[in-house]
Amino acid sequence: MAYLDTDNLRTIFLDDEALRVRRLQRQPCGMLRITSGRIVACDPLVQPEREPFIRSVNGRGAFPVEVLQHEGRHALAVLWLRERGGSTVADLRWEPALLDGQSQDELGDDEFYGYPVDAGVGCFMDAECAAAIAEREARESANPDYVSYYDDVLDTELGVKDMADHYPLGEGSANNVLIFSSGWGDGSYPSFWALDASGEPVALVTDFMTMQGGDARSEDEKRDDAYAASLSPERLAALEALGAAAVNGDAAAIRPLLDAGLAGANDIVPSLGETALLSAIRMNRLEALRVLLGAAPCPAMPEQLRIEGKAETYLAFAQWLKKPRVPGLVELLEKSEAIAAEPAAGRSIWKRLFS
Repeated sequence: MAYLDTDNLRTIFLDDEALRVRRLQRQPCGMLRITSGRIVACDPLVQPEREPFIRSVNGRGAFPVEVLQHEGRHALAVLWLRERGGSTVADLRWEPALLDGQSQDELGDDEFYGYPVDAGVGCFMDAECAAAIAEREARESANPDYVSYYDDVLDTELGVKDMADHYPLGEGSANNVLIFSSGWGDGSYPSFWALDASGEPVALVTDFMTMQGGDARSEDEKRDDAYAASLSPERLAALEALGAAAVNGDAAAIRPLLDAGLAGANDIVPSLGETALLSAIRMNRLEALRVLLGAAPCPAMPEQLRIEGKAETYLAFAQWLKKPRVPGLVELLEKSEAIAAEPAAGRSIWKRLFS
């Protein structure tokens, strides 16, 4: 089956809170002026003359464009042809946006028709905008100091957000192009129509293929979120307080938190992504570490915190850090890990004596 990640595409209909859970943010790009109904998606710096999609739209006027981004990287770009809340997602049909001569039947598994990107940006524009871009480029290139359309025209417009609502012939002219950085950068990216029951377009979406299944989180992030969601409000508050006390070296605050039984020294603190023990070692908090360890053997470091081949125990972590630990901290861990090893050694001797 040709590439089609409907879970990715459907995220455009999620509200802001549901997007936040998936580590996504909605960012408006501007209003695209549609004058002919023939829509182009392309890298406008490389192929502004690219053909429009076969399917045209009936609407004329200004239509919103937005991107869904993950940590500043654009995952999806959306041209809305109707209000986002006006459609039932389950009733929509997704169809690849094709050019004349392209056939979905010719594609193999996970293949797709996409537009090529070689300048790190994509766009939506009406087909009539290509002439405006060509006219602007001809005007700019007449300057002997002209370098490129990007350097001389678009660089300042794109700015730090890597997006631009660009009118080639100036504000107030008939056509504009909505430009945005493209996923991982250069490559080839497919677009899809969201169609209602009557076959009318609701949205046009470019999938920059930076995520799968409509979720921008890594497997580790999903695990961490599931762990945080499993905690009661009381336990979560206790863990956060314990983590803060470890980071700040507040040894006096640690003992009552441990005694209350809601937070353990070797439990992951969600906001820190590490245990209170690891925080105390990392922050060089000797007295806090002493209270956290107590008289008990040093526990095994949680698997997700281990640095394979470098730091798989708390002692190894302290020794691995570049900045030297305060006097006594490594020695405290050595004694605590020695205590942890004693029962196993004792059992081994006992087994030999009575075997």
